[in-house]
Amino acid sequence: MIASLFARTVGARRLALILIVTLWTLISLHAVAAQPPSGPLPLNVEGISVDVQDGDTFVLRDEAGRPMRIRVAGIDAPEKSQPWAERSRQHLRELLRGQRVQVLPIKQDVYGRTVARVQVLQSGDSALDAAQAQLDAGLAWHFKRYKSDQTRDEFVRYAQAERQARAAGLGLWADPQPQAPWLFRAENRSGSAARSQRP
Repeated sequence: MIASLFARTVGARRLALILIVTLWTLISLHAVAAQPPSGPLPLNVEGISVDVQDGDTFVLRDEAGRPMRIRVAGIDAPEKSQPWAERSRQHLRELLRGQRVQVLPIKQDVYGRTVARVQVLQSGDSALDAAQAQLDAGLAWHFKRYKSDQTRDEFVRYAQAERQARAAGLGLWADPQPQAPWLFRAENRSGSAARSQRP
């Protein structure tokens, strides 16, 4: 009986050790996979948009045919399940459709996207600032939290564009109390955590 109890205890310890090592390995692999690609960012990249995922994220195919996920710097558009999300996505798609696009990378975000200034190249030497266009239409918020990703001029222009769209009731500002995407994400994260803790 004592030998049987000892064997079960040793077996349980061995199983626990195997589970701990396996869990540690999985956590380590996840942490490595979650890190954005390393290396220097290019100064600028030109290409065409091949997919618009939402009002501030799209896929650019560069001149060599390589895809890049781009996060438009300076703005935050409604999340997919928020009001105005589809209209914001459509507006960005219309801006980029059939146009040459120049991205000026700033950094990589935690999702591996390239956060960049996005210029829609037009005839001659003119270019349209995609972030400004989304703000002018009232289809995104100025992302003031990431002020360091914006030049002083961009910060001032983007803040003014949001104020003007709000005052005119354009796009999402037609709603009496639109919820900012960062608040929506935080609310959903805390709601998910609360749901997962229920018995």
